[in-house]
Amino acid sequence: QNCTTDTMFAMGAAGTVLALSAMSYGAPTVTMYPDYNQAWGVAVSKGSSRGGTIKYIGSFNTTTECQAACIKAAQRCWSFVHFPGGQGGGIFEQQCFSVTSPGFSPSYDTTTTSGVVHWPCRTDDDCSLNGQCGAMSPGICECRPAWTGERCQTLKLLTAERGAGYNGSDDGHHTSSWGGAVLKGPDGKYHMWAAEMTEHCGIGAWQQNSRVIHATSASAGGTYERESVTWEVFSHEPEVVPGPDGEFVMYFTADLRSEHGLCNCCRPGIGPCDGSTGPGDCGHLSAPRSQSPSWMSFATAPNGTWSTPVQIFEGYHGSDTNFAPLILANGSIIAMWRRWGGGNGGSRQFLATAKDWKDPSTYTQHEVELFPDLGAAGTEDQFLYMDSDGNYHAVFHHMYGTGTKLQWWLDATGGHAFSRDGWTWTYTGVAWGNATARYNTPQGQGATVHFTDGSMEKFTRLERPHLIFKTNLMVGDPIFLVNSAQYGNGTNPGTGSHNDDACLTLIQPVNQE
Repeated sequence: QNCTTDTMFAMGAAGTVLALSAMSYGAPTVTMYPDYNQAWGVAVSKGSSRGGTIKYIGSFNTTTECQAACIKAAQRCWSFVHFPGGQGGGIFEQQCFSVTSPGFSPSYDTTTTSGVVHWPCRTDDDCSLNGQCGAMSPGICECRPAWTGERCQTLKLLTAERGAGYNGSDDGHHTSSWGGAVLKGPDGKYHMWAAEMTEHCGIGAWQQNSRVIHATSASAGGTYERESVTWEVFSHEPEVVPGPDGEFVMYFTADLRSEHGLCNCCRPGIGPCDGSTGPGDCGHLSAPRSQSPSWMSFATAPNGTWSTPVQIFEGYHGSDTNFAPLILANGSIIAMWRRWGGGNGGSRQFLATAKDWKDPSTYTQHEVELFPDLGAAGTEDQFLYMDSDGNYHAVFHHMYGTGTKLQWWLDATGGHAFSRDGWTWTYTGVAWGNATARYNTPQGQGATVHFTDGSMEKFTRLERPHLIFKTNLMVGDPIFLVNSAQYGNGTNPGTGSHNDDACLTLIQPVNQE
Protein backbone atom coordinates (compact mmCIF):
# COMPACT_ATOMS: atom_id res chain seq x y z
CA GLN A 1 0.00 0.00 0.00
CA ASN A 2 2.99 2.33 0.05
CA CYS A 3 6.22 2.97 -1.76
CA THR A 4 9.29 4.95 -0.79
CA THR A 5 11.07 7.29 -3.17
CA ASP A 6 14.82 7.98 -3.04
CA THR A 7 15.11 6.49 0.42
CA MET A 8 18.42 5.93 2.23
CA PHE A 9 18.44 4.22 5.62
CA ALA A 10 20.59 3.76 8.72
CA MET A 11 20.15 1.38 11.64
CA GLY A 12 19.26 2.88 15.00
CA ALA A 13 20.80 1.65 18.23
CA ALA A 14 17.79 -0.58 18.91
CA GLY A 15 17.87 -2.06 15.40
CA THR A 16 15.12 0.14 14.00
CA VAL A 17 15.41 1.42 10.45
CA LEU A 18 15.61 5.20 10.28
CA ALA A 19 15.51 7.37 7.17
CA LEU A 20 18.77 9.31 7.05
CA SER A 21 18.30 13.01 7.54
CA ALA A 22 18.20 15.68 4.88
CA MET A 23 21.11 17.20 6.79
CA SER A 24 23.27 14.41 5.38
CA TYR A 25 21.64 13.74 2.02
CA GLY A 26 20.07 16.99 0.82
CA ALA A 27 16.34 16.90 0.09
CA PRO A 28 14.28 14.80 2.52
CA THR A 29 12.91 11.46 1.42
CA VAL A 30 9.18 10.90 1.02
CA THR A 31 7.00 7.81 1.48
CA MET A 32 3.92 7.80 -0.75
CA TYR A 33 0.54 6.38 0.26
CA PRO A 34 -1.79 6.13 -2.75
CA ASP A 35 -5.48 5.92 -1.77
CA TYR A 36 -4.90 7.40 1.69
CA ASN A 37 -5.92 10.84 2.94
CA GLN A 38 -4.17 12.63 5.83
CA ALA A 39 -6.85 15.34 5.84
CA TRP A 40 -10.08 13.41 5.42
CA GLY A 41 -13.08 15.37 6.68
CA VAL A 42 -10.84 18.22 7.88
CA ALA A 43 -9.39 19.99 4.81
CA VAL A 44 -11.11 23.20 3.71
CA SER A 45 -11.19 23.87 -0.03
CA LYS A 46 -8.47 26.45 -0.79
CA GLY A 47 -8.26 27.30 2.91
CA SER A 48 -7.00 26.18 6.31
CA SER A 49 -8.51 23.68 8.73
CA ARG A 50 -10.24 24.65 11.96
CA GLY A 51 -7.11 23.90 13.99
CA GLY A 52 -4.78 25.49 11.42
CA THR A 53 -2.57 22.43 10.87
CA ILE A 54 -3.88 21.50 7.39
CA LYS A 55 -3.26 24.28 4.89
CA TYR A 56 -3.94 24.72 1.19
CA ILE A 57 -0.62 25.31 -0.62
CA GLY A 58 -1.73 25.34 -4.25
CA SER A 59 -3.39 23.41 -7.08
CA PHE A 60 -1.25 21.10 -9.20
CA ASN A 61 -1.69 18.65 -12.03
CA THR A 62 0.69 16.10 -10.52
CA THR A 63 1.43 14.77 -7.05
CA THR A 64 5.12 15.39 -7.71
CA GLU A 65 4.40 19.12 -7.89
CA CYS A 66 2.40 18.93 -4.64
CA GLN A 67 5.31 17.15 -2.97
CA ALA A 68 7.71 19.86 -4.11
CA ALA A 69 5.42 22.58 -2.73
CA CYS A 70 5.25 20.77 0.62
CA ILE A 71 9.04 20.53 0.91
CA LYS A 72 9.47 24.21 0.00
CA ALA A 73 6.75 25.46 2.40
CA ALA A 74 7.84 28.06 4.95
CA GLN A 75 6.41 26.04 7.86
CA ARG A 76 7.60 22.45 8.12
CA CYS A 77 5.27 20.21 6.13
CA TRP A 78 5.32 16.79 7.81
CA SER A 79 3.02 15.29 5.20
CA PHE A 80 0.88 16.36 2.28
CA VAL A 81 -2.36 15.38 0.57
CA HIS A 82 -3.04 15.72 -3.15
CA PHE A 83 -6.35 15.29 -4.95
CA PRO A 84 -5.28 14.36 -8.51
CA GLY A 85 -7.62 15.39 -11.30
CA GLY A 86 -10.03 12.81 -12.67
CA GLN A 87 -10.20 10.69 -9.47
CA GLY A 88 -13.47 11.98 -8.08
CA GLY A 89 -12.06 14.62 -5.76
CA GLY A 90 -14.97 16.98 -6.45
CA ILE A 91 -14.35 20.54 -5.29
CA PHE A 92 -10.89 19.45 -4.07
CA GLU A 93 -9.62 18.28 -7.49
CA GLN A 94 -5.94 19.16 -8.03
CA GLN A 95 -5.72 20.85 -4.63
CA CYS A 96 -2.66 20.22 -2.45
CA PHE A 97 -2.58 20.50 1.34
CA SER A 98 0.30 20.71 3.79
CA VAL A 99 -0.05 18.92 7.16
CA THR A 100 2.05 20.76 9.75
CA SER A 101 1.30 18.38 12.63
CA PRO A 102 3.61 15.32 12.74
CA GLY A 103 0.97 12.65 13.35
CA PHE A 104 0.46 9.93 10.73
CA SER A 105 -3.16 8.84 10.88
CA PRO A 106 -4.54 8.43 7.35
CA SER A 107 -8.00 7.50 6.15
CA TYR A 108 -8.69 5.23 3.19
CA ASP A 109 -9.74 7.42 0.26
CA THR A 110 -9.27 6.42 -3.38
CA THR A 111 -9.53 10.06 -4.55
CA THR A 112 -6.24 11.09 -2.92
CA THR A 113 -2.55 10.37 -2.46
CA SER A 114 -0.70 11.29 0.72
CA GLY A 115 3.02 11.57 1.28
CA VAL A 116 5.01 11.51 4.51
CA VAL A 117 8.18 13.61 4.53
CA HIS A 118 11.15 12.24 6.47
CA TRP A 119 12.68 15.38 7.95
CA PRO A 120 15.62 15.42 10.36
CA CYS A 121 14.65 16.17 13.93
CA ARG A 122 15.37 19.64 15.31
CA THR A 123 14.43 19.26 18.99
CA ASP A 124 13.19 16.51 21.30
CA ASP A 125 9.64 17.55 20.39
CA ASP A 126 10.30 16.10 16.93
CA CYS A 127 11.00 12.82 18.77
CA SER A 128 7.55 12.94 20.45
CA LEU A 129 9.36 13.59 23.78
CA ASN A 130 9.97 9.82 23.75
CA GLY A 131 13.62 10.22 22.78
CA GLN A 132 16.46 12.66 22.23
CA CYS A 133 17.18 14.49 19.01
CA GLY A 134 20.76 14.12 17.83
CA ALA A 135 21.96 12.25 20.90
CA MET A 136 24.11 9.97 18.73
CA SER A 137 23.71 11.25 15.16
CA PRO A 138 22.69 14.75 14.02
CA GLY A 139 19.08 14.98 12.96
CA ILE A 140 18.14 11.46 14.13
CA CYS A 141 15.94 10.59 17.10
CA GLU A 142 17.42 8.23 19.67
CA CYS A 143 14.33 6.62 21.19
CA ARG A 144 13.94 5.36 24.71
CA PRO A 145 13.60 1.55 24.81
CA ALA A 146 9.78 1.57 25.08
CA TRP A 147 9.42 3.54 21.85
CA THR A 148 10.49 3.17 18.25
CA GLY A 149 9.97 4.75 14.85
CA GLU A 150 11.52 7.69 13.07
CA ARG A 151 9.83 10.12 15.51
CA CYS A 152 9.72 7.69 18.49
CA GLN A 153 5.97 7.72 17.93
CA THR A 154 5.38 3.95 18.05
CA LEU A 155 5.06 1.93 21.25
CA LYS A 156 7.50 -0.98 20.94
CA LEU A 157 5.31 -3.95 21.78
CA LEU A 158 6.78 -7.42 22.30
CA THR A 159 5.29 -10.87 21.77
CA ALA A 160 2.44 -11.47 24.22
CA GLU A 161 1.99 -14.35 26.66
CA ARG A 162 -1.16 -16.45 26.32
CA GLY A 163 -3.35 -15.88 29.34
CA ALA A 164 -1.80 -12.54 30.29
CA GLY A 165 -4.58 -10.24 31.43
CA TYR A 166 -8.07 -10.98 32.68
CA ASN A 167 -10.27 -13.64 31.09
CA GLY A 168 -13.09 -14.29 33.55
CA SER A 169 -15.45 -17.23 33.81
CA ASP A 170 -18.41 -18.23 35.97
CA ASP A 171 -20.05 -21.65 36.18
CA GLY A 172 -17.81 -22.86 33.37
CA HIS A 173 -18.86 -20.10 30.99
CA HIS A 174 -16.81 -17.14 29.75
CA THR A 175 -17.50 -13.73 31.28
CA SER A 176 -16.51 -10.80 29.06
CA SER A 177 -14.48 -7.86 30.41
CA TRP A 178 -13.55 -4.46 29.03
CA GLY A 179 -10.29 -2.66 29.82
CA GLY A 180 -8.36 -2.75 33.06
CA ALA A 181 -6.62 -0.10 35.19
CA VAL A 182 -3.63 -1.62 37.00
CA LEU A 183 -1.64 -0.37 40.01
CA LYS A 184 0.91 -2.13 42.19
CA GLY A 185 -0.25 -2.49 45.77
CA PRO A 186 1.69 -2.37 49.04
CA ASP A 187 1.18 -6.14 49.25
CA GLY A 188 3.44 -6.58 46.20
CA LYS A 189 0.55 -7.75 44.04
CA TYR A 190 -0.74 -6.00 40.94
CA HIS A 191 -4.35 -4.89 41.22
CA MET A 192 -6.68 -4.47 38.26
CA TRP A 193 -10.09 -2.83 38.11
CA ALA A 194 -12.03 -3.74 34.98
CA ALA A 195 -15.54 -3.47 33.60
CA GLU A 196 -17.27 -6.85 33.32
CA MET A 197 -20.58 -7.80 31.73
CA THR A 198 -22.90 -9.83 33.96
CA GLU A 199 -25.16 -12.70 32.85
CA HIS A 200 -22.46 -13.80 30.38
CA CYS A 201 -23.17 -10.97 27.93
CA GLY A 202 -20.73 -9.36 25.52
CA ILE A 203 -19.61 -5.76 25.22
CA GLY A 204 -22.73 -4.97 23.17
CA ALA A 205 -24.70 -5.07 26.43
CA TRP A 206 -22.36 -2.77 28.35
CA GLN A 207 -25.00 -0.15 29.13
CA GLN A 208 -27.34 -2.81 30.47
CA ASN A 209 -24.94 -5.20 32.27
CA SER A 210 -21.58 -3.61 33.08
CA ARG A 211 -20.14 -3.71 36.60
CA VAL A 212 -16.66 -2.99 38.01
CA ILE A 213 -14.59 -5.86 39.40
CA HIS A 214 -11.26 -6.11 41.24
CA ALA A 215 -8.72 -8.74 40.13
CA THR A 216 -5.12 -9.43 41.17
CA SER A 217 -1.95 -11.03 39.83
CA ALA A 218 1.43 -11.81 41.36
CA SER A 219 3.13 -10.16 38.36
CA ALA A 220 2.30 -7.14 36.22
CA GLY A 221 1.99 -9.16 33.03
CA GLY A 222 0.47 -12.27 34.57
CA THR A 223 -2.96 -13.86 34.72
CA TYR A 224 -5.40 -11.85 36.83
CA GLU A 225 -8.06 -13.53 38.95
CA ARG A 226 -11.21 -11.81 40.18
CA GLU A 227 -11.29 -11.16 43.91
CA SER A 228 -14.44 -9.10 44.34
CA VAL A 229 -17.09 -6.90 42.75
CA THR A 230 -16.29 -3.24 43.49
CA TRP A 231 -19.42 -1.61 42.03
CA GLU A 232 -22.64 -3.22 40.88
CA VAL A 233 -24.54 -2.67 37.61
CA PHE A 234 -24.44 -0.08 36.14
CA SER A 235 -20.79 0.95 36.46
CA HIS A 236 -18.23 1.17 33.69
CA GLU A 237 -14.78 2.32 32.49
CA PRO A 238 -12.96 2.53 35.85
CA GLU A 239 -9.81 4.68 35.91
CA VAL A 240 -7.73 4.13 39.04
CA VAL A 241 -4.80 6.43 39.79
CA PRO A 242 -2.53 6.97 42.81
CA GLY A 243 -3.25 9.79 45.23
CA PRO A 244 -0.47 11.93 46.74
CA ASP A 245 -0.58 10.05 50.06
CA GLY A 246 -0.81 6.55 48.68
CA GLU A 247 -4.57 6.49 48.09
CA PHE A 248 -6.16 4.48 45.29
CA VAL A 249 -8.50 6.91 43.54
CA MET A 250 -11.14 5.62 41.15
CA TYR A 251 -13.08 7.58 38.55
CA PHE A 252 -15.90 5.78 36.79
CA THR A 253 -19.20 6.17 34.97
CA ALA A 254 -22.18 4.85 36.93
CA ASP A 255 -25.87 4.66 37.63
CA LEU A 256 -25.80 2.03 40.36
CA ARG A 257 -29.01 0.00 40.39
CA SER A 258 -28.62 -3.80 40.82
CA GLU A 259 -26.27 -6.73 41.11
CA HIS A 260 -27.86 -8.10 37.91
CA GLY A 261 -27.94 -6.70 34.41
CA LEU A 262 -30.98 -6.05 32.27
CA CYS A 263 -29.95 -8.61 29.63
CA ASN A 264 -29.71 -12.37 30.08
CA CYS A 265 -27.23 -13.91 27.65
CA CYS A 266 -27.29 -17.35 29.23
CA ARG A 267 -30.89 -18.47 28.80
CA PRO A 268 -31.38 -22.26 28.99
CA GLY A 269 -31.44 -23.79 25.54
CA ILE A 270 -30.93 -20.45 23.78
CA GLY A 271 -27.55 -19.23 22.57
CA PRO A 272 -24.02 -20.36 23.45
CA CYS A 273 -23.71 -18.66 26.90
CA ASP A 274 -20.12 -17.73 26.04
CA GLY A 275 -19.77 -14.08 26.99
CA SER A 276 -21.47 -12.80 23.86
CA THR A 277 -24.76 -11.00 23.25
CA GLY A 278 -27.30 -12.67 20.97
CA PRO A 279 -30.70 -11.91 19.45
CA GLY A 280 -33.37 -11.66 22.11
CA ASP A 281 -30.96 -11.63 25.05
CA CYS A 282 -31.97 -8.07 25.88
CA GLY A 283 -35.60 -8.26 24.84
CA HIS A 284 -36.52 -4.99 23.21
CA LEU A 285 -33.96 -2.94 25.13
CA SER A 286 -31.74 -0.64 23.11
CA ALA A 287 -30.07 1.80 25.47
CA PRO A 288 -29.24 5.28 24.22
CA ARG A 289 -25.70 6.63 24.36
CA SER A 290 -24.67 6.74 28.01
CA GLN A 291 -25.65 9.93 29.83
CA SER A 292 -24.46 8.56 33.18
CA PRO A 293 -22.42 10.93 35.39
CA SER A 294 -18.75 10.61 36.29
CA TRP A 295 -17.98 9.67 39.91
CA MET A 296 -14.94 9.59 42.20
CA SER A 297 -14.25 7.25 45.10
CA PHE A 298 -11.04 6.32 46.92
CA ALA A 299 -9.58 3.72 49.24
CA THR A 300 -6.44 3.71 51.36
CA ALA A 301 -5.58 0.18 50.19
CA PRO A 302 -6.56 -1.79 47.08
CA ASN A 303 -8.49 -4.30 49.21
CA GLY A 304 -9.87 -1.61 51.47
CA THR A 305 -13.28 0.01 51.76
CA TRP A 306 -14.12 2.49 49.02
CA SER A 307 -15.50 5.86 50.02
CA THR A 308 -19.02 6.90 49.11
CA PRO A 309 -18.82 8.04 45.45
CA VAL A 310 -19.10 11.77 44.78
CA GLN A 311 -20.08 13.19 41.43
CA ILE A 312 -17.61 15.34 39.54
CA PHE A 313 -18.79 17.88 36.96
CA GLU A 314 -22.17 18.17 38.64
CA GLY A 315 -24.54 19.80 36.20
CA TYR A 316 -22.80 18.35 33.13
CA HIS A 317 -25.20 16.60 30.78
CA GLY A 318 -23.64 14.68 27.94
CA SER A 319 -21.86 11.50 26.97
CA ASP A 320 -19.67 9.51 29.34
CA THR A 321 -16.50 11.56 29.78
CA ASN A 322 -13.82 8.79 29.83
CA PHE A 323 -12.33 10.98 32.59
CA ALA A 324 -8.57 10.33 32.87
CA PRO A 325 -6.51 12.30 35.44
CA LEU A 326 -3.06 12.61 36.85
CA ILE A 327 -3.06 13.63 40.52
CA LEU A 328 0.03 15.72 41.18
CA ALA A 329 2.08 15.80 44.39
CA ASN A 330 0.29 18.92 45.65
CA GLY A 331 -3.13 17.26 45.27
CA SER A 332 -4.11 19.16 42.13
CA ILE A 333 -5.23 17.43 38.95
CA ILE A 334 -4.48 17.67 35.25
CA ALA A 335 -6.85 15.50 33.23
CA MET A 336 -8.61 14.91 29.94
CA TRP A 337 -12.30 14.40 29.34
CA ARG A 338 -14.20 13.77 26.14
CA ARG A 339 -17.54 14.79 24.69
CA TRP A 340 -19.38 13.37 21.72
CA GLY A 341 -20.33 15.74 18.93
CA GLY A 342 -19.29 19.23 17.97
CA GLY A 343 -16.32 20.15 15.81
CA ASN A 344 -15.72 17.38 13.30
CA GLY A 345 -18.08 15.05 15.16
CA GLY A 346 -17.30 11.92 17.12
CA SER A 347 -15.31 11.93 20.36
CA ARG A 348 -13.53 15.23 21.05
CA GLN A 349 -10.85 15.75 23.70
CA PHE A 350 -10.67 18.56 26.27
CA LEU A 351 -8.63 19.37 29.38
CA ALA A 352 -9.92 19.31 32.95
CA THR A 353 -8.25 20.63 36.10
CA ALA A 354 -8.88 20.57 39.83
CA LYS A 355 -7.23 22.36 42.74
CA ASP A 356 -8.00 19.53 45.17
CA TRP A 357 -8.72 16.00 43.96
CA LYS A 358 -10.92 15.33 47.03
CA ASP A 359 -13.12 18.38 46.49
CA PRO A 360 -15.46 17.97 43.48
CA SER A 361 -16.36 21.66 43.60
CA THR A 362 -12.83 22.52 42.38
CA TYR A 363 -13.08 20.39 39.21
CA THR A 364 -13.26 22.45 36.00
CA GLN A 365 -14.06 21.27 32.48
CA HIS A 366 -12.17 23.39 29.97
CA GLU A 367 -13.87 23.88 26.61
CA VAL A 368 -10.98 24.43 24.17
CA GLU A 369 -10.68 21.32 22.00
CA LEU A 370 -7.22 19.75 22.14
CA PHE A 371 -7.11 18.14 18.68
CA PRO A 372 -9.56 20.01 16.44
CA ASP A 373 -7.93 18.68 13.26
CA LEU A 374 -8.60 15.03 14.04
CA GLY A 375 -11.42 14.16 11.69
CA ALA A 376 -14.00 11.39 11.57
CA ALA A 377 -14.69 9.99 15.06
CA GLY A 378 -11.64 11.54 16.71
CA THR A 379 -10.17 9.69 19.68
CA GLU A 380 -11.37 8.31 23.03
CA ASP A 381 -10.39 6.23 26.08
CA GLN A 382 -7.57 8.59 27.03
CA PHE A 383 -4.94 7.60 29.61
CA LEU A 384 -2.41 10.10 31.04
CA TYR A 385 1.04 9.64 32.56
CA MET A 386 4.28 11.53 33.07
CA ASP A 387 7.74 10.59 31.85
CA SER A 388 10.89 10.70 34.00
CA ASP A 389 11.69 14.20 32.68
CA GLY A 390 8.38 15.64 33.84
CA ASN A 391 6.72 15.73 30.40
CA TYR A 392 3.09 14.72 30.02
CA HIS A 393 1.92 11.94 27.71
CA ALA A 394 -1.41 10.38 26.79
CA VAL A 395 -2.50 7.32 24.86
CA PHE A 396 -5.91 6.78 23.28
CA HIS A 397 -8.15 4.51 21.29
CA HIS A 398 -7.45 6.10 17.91
CA MET A 399 -10.57 6.36 15.74
CA TYR A 400 -9.65 8.69 12.86
CA GLY A 401 -10.72 6.83 9.72
CA THR A 402 -13.24 7.02 6.90
CA GLY A 403 -16.70 6.04 8.02
CA THR A 404 -15.75 5.92 11.68
CA LYS A 405 -17.94 8.90 12.55
CA LEU A 406 -20.69 6.28 12.55
CA GLN A 407 -18.59 3.14 13.20
CA TRP A 408 -15.86 4.41 15.50
CA TRP A 409 -15.43 1.12 17.32
CA LEU A 410 -13.97 -0.66 14.28
CA ASP A 411 -10.47 0.86 14.33
CA ALA A 412 -8.14 -1.41 16.33
CA THR A 413 -5.44 1.23 16.73
CA GLY A 414 -3.97 3.33 19.52
CA GLY A 415 -2.84 6.95 19.48
CA HIS A 416 -0.31 9.04 21.41
CA ALA A 417 0.11 12.72 22.33
CA PHE A 418 2.64 14.69 24.36
CA SER A 419 2.89 17.99 26.20
CA ARG A 420 5.64 19.82 28.04
CA ASP A 421 3.29 21.76 30.31
CA GLY A 422 0.05 19.77 30.36
CA TRP A 423 -1.81 22.52 28.48
CA THR A 424 -0.49 22.49 24.91
CA TRP A 425 -0.64 19.04 23.32
CA THR A 426 0.69 17.52 20.09
CA TYR A 427 -0.99 14.43 18.64
CA THR A 428 1.64 12.11 17.15
CA GLY A 429 -0.71 9.74 15.29
CA VAL A 430 -1.11 5.98 15.43
CA ALA A 431 1.08 4.51 18.20
CA TRP A 432 0.19 0.83 17.81
CA GLY A 433 -1.76 -1.16 15.30
CA ASN A 434 -1.57 -0.77 11.53
CA ALA A 435 -2.32 2.84 10.53
CA THR A 436 -3.38 1.75 7.04
CA ALA A 437 -5.52 -1.27 8.04
CA ARG A 438 -9.08 -0.20 8.83
CA TYR A 439 -12.35 -2.04 8.50
CA ASN A 440 -13.03 -0.37 5.15
CA THR A 441 -9.55 -0.95 3.66
CA PRO A 442 -8.16 -3.91 1.68
CA GLN A 443 -6.37 -5.12 4.85
CA GLY A 444 -9.67 -5.34 6.70
CA GLN A 445 -10.83 -4.90 10.26
CA GLY A 446 -8.86 -5.76 13.37
CA ALA A 447 -5.30 -6.26 14.63
CA THR A 448 -3.27 -9.48 14.79
CA VAL A 449 -1.45 -10.21 18.06
CA HIS A 450 1.41 -12.75 18.13
CA PHE A 451 1.97 -14.97 21.18
CA THR A 452 5.07 -16.63 22.61
CA ASP A 453 3.63 -20.10 21.95
CA GLY A 454 3.84 -19.39 18.22
CA SER A 455 0.14 -18.76 17.76
CA MET A 456 -1.53 -15.58 16.64
CA GLU A 457 -5.02 -14.17 16.97
CA LYS A 458 -6.89 -11.39 15.21
CA PHE A 459 -8.87 -9.13 17.53
CA THR A 460 -11.56 -7.11 15.80
CA ARG A 461 -11.57 -4.42 18.48
CA LEU A 462 -8.68 -3.18 20.66
CA GLU A 463 -9.80 -0.29 22.86
CA ARG A 464 -9.77 1.27 26.33
CA PRO A 465 -5.95 1.31 26.68
CA HIS A 466 -4.13 1.51 29.99
CA LEU A 467 -0.42 1.32 30.76
CA ILE A 468 1.35 -0.47 33.61
CA PHE A 469 4.50 0.94 35.21
CA LYS A 470 7.23 -0.51 37.43
CA THR A 471 5.79 1.42 40.37
CA ASN A 472 2.27 2.72 40.94
CA LEU A 473 3.29 6.34 40.38
CA MET A 474 2.45 6.36 36.64
CA VAL A 475 5.83 7.94 35.97
CA GLY A 476 8.49 6.80 33.50
CA ASP A 477 8.03 4.49 30.55
CA PRO A 478 5.37 1.76 30.54
CA ILE A 479 6.23 -1.89 30.92
CA PHE A 480 2.89 -3.30 29.70
CA LEU A 481 -0.05 -2.21 27.56
CA VAL A 482 -3.58 -3.23 28.60
CA ASN A 483 -6.42 -3.27 26.06
CA SER A 484 -9.98 -4.47 25.74
CA ALA A 485 -9.91 -7.15 23.04
CA GLN A 486 -12.99 -8.34 21.16
CA TYR A 487 -12.30 -11.71 19.56
CA GLY A 488 -15.70 -12.09 17.94
CA ASN A 489 -16.34 -10.57 14.52
CA GLY A 490 -19.04 -8.21 15.80
CA THR A 491 -19.67 -4.92 14.04
CA ASN A 492 -22.65 -3.82 16.15
CA PRO A 493 -21.70 -1.95 19.36
CA GLY A 494 -25.08 -2.47 21.00
CA THR A 495 -27.70 -5.08 21.81
CA GLY A 496 -28.10 -6.00 18.13
CA SER A 497 -25.04 -8.25 18.31
CA HIS A 498 -25.21 -11.79 16.95
CA ASN A 499 -23.12 -13.67 19.52
CA ASP A 500 -20.03 -12.04 18.04
CA ASP A 501 -19.02 -9.51 20.72
CA ALA A 502 -17.22 -11.67 23.29
CA CYS A 503 -14.12 -10.00 24.70
CA LEU A 504 -11.38 -10.14 27.32
CA THR A 505 -8.70 -7.91 28.83
CA LEU A 506 -5.39 -8.39 27.03
CA ILE A 507 -1.92 -7.49 28.32
CA GLN A 508 1.06 -7.02 25.97
CA PRO A 509 4.65 -6.42 27.11
CA VAL A 510 6.52 -3.25 26.15
CA ASN A 511 10.23 -3.32 25.33
CA GLN A 512 12.57 -2.38 28.20
CA GLU A 513 16.05 -2.88 26.73
